[in-house]
Amino acid sequence: MSLVERTIKSALQAELDKIIVSTDDIEIKEIASRYAVEIHERSEETSRDTSSTESVILEVISHFENQWPEKVSIGFCQVTSPFIESKSINECFSLADRNFSAFSAIEFHGFIWSEEETWKPIDHPIDHRPRRQDLNPRVKETGAIYCFPIQNFKQRKYRICSEPSPVLVNPVHGIEIDDLVELHLANLIATQHEVNNLDKLNIFQKPKIIFTDFDGCLTDDKVKVNIFGRESVRANRKDGLAVKRLRRLGIDVVITTMETNDVVIERAKKMKVEALIGLEDKVQAISDYINAQNLGWSDAWYVGNDVNDLGAIEKAALSFCPIDASPEVFAKTQIVLSRRGGEGLLAEIASRLESSN
Repeated sequence: MSLVERTIKSALQAELDKIIVSTDDIEIKEIASRYAVEIHERSEETSRDTSSTESVILEVISHFENQWPEKVSIGFCQVTSPFIESKSINECFSLADRNFSAFSAIEFHGFIWSEEETWKPIDHPIDHRPRRQDLNPRVKETGAIYCFPIQNFKQRKYRICSEPSPVLVNPVHGIEIDDLVELHLANLIATQHEVNNLDKLNIFQKPKIIFTDFDGCLTDDKVKVNIFGRESVRANRKDGLAVKRLRRLGIDVVITTMETNDVVIERAKKMKVEALIGLEDKVQAISDYINAQNLGWSDAWYVGNDVNDLGAIEKAALSFCPIDASPEVFAKTQIVLSRRGGEGLLAEIASRLESSN
């Protein structure tokens, strides 16, 4: 799920009168058009890299203000801070209605140092370290949401335009995405901490088929080659047993791979599953397979680990990848499993399904 889509869905679950997506990006407009939101077309002036968030808000107000009551609270969510719950959005707006400038934040208990001529602490003398519990309460903005009364904002043209009031959120959700490392961490939070909670699996319809890549999913993505050119790989017995467990839940397993090596065929025979091998186009091959079964992509889940799996990952109703998958797959996969490839990915999925049932 994209960052924009996450934010829209959170906003839709909150008690809001209107949701506006402000953008000049074609792809974002296409995503937003799928939901009950209005789209604001940003001007060239507010679409520059140097444009401030406040300038965008002023432009949105100018465009929509004649449709709103005179006294209204407004707010904005930033998609690069993707973790915000609808109850936190509601709380922020409730505070804004009482003339506060509310913002999402996490409690902060650390010590801050600043480099001037030398490094110096900014919250205590350098020769005295207070106990953390003796420090004044401190919070750190998450950047996810800010809310404020519209009249105050029009006067000051700044998001903290009245008495500030932080709304504390889950510390796990305090991440802001500014680089690839933070994107990787956000994916882990979104999948392992959120979607992968066993009770959350109840929101997904149980599939008819799970398609899985071979190398890097059912194996550790390594290969041994002997002097005769024969290849061997290392698989996990847990996946063989997992196939039986999944069948008891009414779910078939099918291997999909670009490989034509006999080892795939032999492993499929051992696991008693079908194998679609030598695939140049996995999406087409899977589409043909499920159509022949009178099924659709909504009936299919997919497990993949590398860029050649991206098409199927995007089409499947639910997608999984091992924790050592490629960065491109992390960015697209809905659920990151806790195990590496070859460590029993199907077994982990089976366990989660059995527990959720």
